[in-house]
Amino acid sequence: MLRKITILFLCLFGCLAKAAAQQGPGMPTRYIKQGEWVTLTATAANASMYQWYLNGIPISGATTASYVTGQTGVYTVQAHNGYNCGSELSDPVQILLLQNVGGTPATDLALSKQADAKAVLPDQPFNYYLTVVNNGPITATGIVVTDSLPKQLAVTAILPPDDGTVAYNTAQRIIEWRIDQLAVNQSSKLTITAKATDKGLIENRASVQSATPDSLLANNRSIHVKEIFDLHIPNVITPNGDGSNDQLVITGLDRYPVNEMIILNRWGNHVFEQKQYQHNWAGNGLNNGTYFYLLRFKDREGKWQELKGYITLLHTR
Repeated sequence: MLRKITILFLCLFGCLAKAAAQQGPGMPTRYIKQGEWVTLTATAANASMYQWYLNGIPISGATTASYVTGQTGVYTVQAHNGYNCGSELSDPVQILLLQNVGGTPATDLALSKQADAKAVLPDQPFNYYLTVVNNGPITATGIVVTDSLPKQLAVTAILPPDDGTVAYNTAQRIIEWRIDQLAVNQSSKLTITAKATDKGLIENRASVQSATPDSLLANNRSIHVKEIFDLHIPNVITPNGDGSNDQLVITGLDRYPVNEMIILNRWGNHVFEQKQYQHNWAGNGLNNGTYFYLLRFKDREGKWQELKGYITLLHTR
């Protein structure tokens, strides 16, 4: 029996650009039985030829839109349009051999844990997202996702999951998410809102198991590391010349010397801009009221981060 997997490409400005084959936690995986074949198919506008790869190595003669294989491994494909313009390699698709575990048919559960990409300061809430997917080839039952929270995290909310029930043991700091079953290719998500009580890197670990045997344990665990930035931005300044809180002083900004501060009024007009902010905004010539800031800075890895918020300007006598 042939199984068909479609890998889709898009055409962008005359050149073929990469598009995801499938979305989900970890690498998309499909299973075949011993002696079974699978058909991989790519589609790209204006493509004149394709090149298929197995484990990163070009497959000789595999230059058409479809490729039939019974060999396990990681497959990608590149499309060409005949004008020396090739796509990036597709997202990978993994072909594995269907196996039994201890003589019992097995499935493959995969877990991913992500968090809001936005920059976060201590005591600012942000979300974690746990996603579990059943890659198949059989239904998984008795699923338990366990999230062991580090001491620097305080849970503020747990939203109802797509499936199942959730319990939080505050003493052990463990979130347990139970799902009765997941069909093949079915996924489910749980959102957790938390805040960090301190600065630094927070490592959060989660795992999944089920009553159904799992043929691939490597994707049953997910580790997420998030940096909580060591900055303090006051939300009120009182420029009255008394030497206290007269300017907007951002504690810790010296750790991120490549930065830019933008301040806007409530109509969205820029009232202040400065690169390498010198802690010198005092609202000169501006009326009392609420102003909004956008602080951009490069983190320790050279990536741009953004912090947004509001400041109350209060001229006092």
